[in-house]
Amino acid sequence: MEPGDSEPGPSSPGGILIASTGEPFEPSVLDRAVELARSGGWKAVRVISTARVYGTALGLQHPGLFPTKREWDAQAGIVADAVRILKKAGLDAKGRVVGTRHPSKVINKEAVATGCSAIVIGTRPVARWRKLLWQDDVHLLTRTATMPVHVVLLPASDVATKRPAGRAQ
Repeated sequence: MEPGDSEPGPSSPGGILIASTGEPFEPSVLDRAVELARSGGWKAVRVISTARVYGTALGLQHPGLFPTKREWDAQAGIVADAVRILKKAGLDAKGRVVGTRHPSKVINKEAVATGCSAIVIGTRPVARWRKLLWQDDVHLLTRTATMPVHVVLLPASDVATKRPAGRAQ
């Protein structure tokens, strides 16, 4: 339960989940979500961002593989900015950050648990070799989600071909 929530889930049935796999929300993603919410008559919007957990060491949880405080704070800032923008647009927005190894699974579970009717997520074109080496979370989400997923294609950048930020090698 988030601070200020009187009960779990959105304040009205249905609604939209706006998701990020760790990148900041682009204005086009938020615009698409506002457009969908208004056309569907929903006031409730949930915002979720994931902080990447990089696995286990020999099957045991290892503190070095969890997100750092700086990573948690960065994700919390991303969510807070999105919630503020959505509230200015007149929507009832709430948000949270979740640490996970599998963002697509957590996003889908969050959408089902909060009673959302659709998911909006942005993605950049991903190089084929990256899809093979690392997973393309947005593609996995579109394949496994139990509700419509509205994917907003973002402009290509070199960010999509580099290792995700926040993890030093």
